[in-house]
Amino acid sequence: MRSETVVIGLNWVGDNVLALPTYQALHNRFRREGGISLAAPEHIATLLASSGIFREVIPWNGSTKQRIRALRNRNFRRAVILPNSFRAAMIAFAAGIGERWGYPTDARRLLLTHRVAERTPRGHQLEDYSSLLEALEATVTDDIPTLALPASVVERARRKLRAAGVELDRRPLLGIHAGGFYGTAKHWGDTRFAEVAERLRSAGFDVVLLTSPAERTQAEGIAAVCNQIPVVGHDGDVLQLAAVISHCSLVITNDSGPLHLATALAVPSVSIFGPTDAARTVIPGASRVIQKLLACQPCYRRECPLGHHRCMAEISVDDVYDAALAVLQEMGEKFAGDAESAGGVGGGIHGFER
Repeated sequence: MRSETVVIGLNWVGDNVLALPTYQALHNRFRREGGISLAAPEHIATLLASSGIFREVIPWNGSTKQRIRALRNRNFRRAVILPNSFRAAMIAFAAGIGERWGYPTDARRLLLTHRVAERTPRGHQLEDYSSLLEALEATVTDDIPTLALPASVVERARRKLRAAGVELDRRPLLGIHAGGFYGTAKHWGDTRFAEVAERLRSAGFDVVLLTSPAERTQAEGIAAVCNQIPVVGHDGDVLQLAAVISHCSLVITNDSGPLHLATALAVPSVSIFGPTDAARTVIPGASRVIQKLLACQPCYRRECPLGHHRCMAEISVDDVYDAALAVLQEMGEKFAGDAESAGGVGGGIHGFER
């Protein structure tokens, strides 16, 4: 049975992870109609397909015409359009999809057959599509994004890490992501990340740099300064990147996709925020947020409009290093306590030994 509903997915890794509860609610709503298909960028399609939510994931990149062509021949009856862009609505309209649901933003009101008023003021990003879901009579059953990766993918990541010299059974592995596509204002700084990485290695941890094809040069520059720390993710396979994160005891990152992947995989994290609002994207309790609150923050600008970048510059290496050790210590104590109460022997979380 084919699905009658296609969801126009989001462009960024983190946004798609935070949308997992929305996707699940839509799948449950249209289960009797074959569930839902999803159109999403090619680099994240394999990860989303592995979630088991979708009847089909349609990977797309390229021009608007190519995206229209990808949908036109599948005879979908309904499109649920999550991006607020004119382009996303135009694709569904031009593909001849009869029902087109979405928020009437970006001058696209005439392209939608079912216009839903967006709830204001905006709260957490997890609630961005609550009005749309209500209109579609879809219910969120679990508002925490979760990912369960295929065992074969996790094992392949383990082999890859071992080949890179990471001793998963002997030392905890920490992942560091220094990038972020949004803009340089989100970046804490390569020199600072390199110093944190070196200090963590000196403290007895293995470190791996998480990256993407567009950030490869940045990651390799940090790796060179740190005596060639392994770099993963430069092949663009987000599913494999997630599998590497699943082997980590902790992830340290800016406000970027790997932060949300770690949350969905229940991996502890330390997140560094500057121009964006942690209250909008971080699930409470899922990450230790490091930020310096200033009068100009959050500005959501891609580059600091004032030129000083104080929201990031005033976060010290000690701030991040100490937070990382504190989270690891807390998780080690929790694991040991859980094991003791269950009658077991405490050994650590993700290889972390006290």
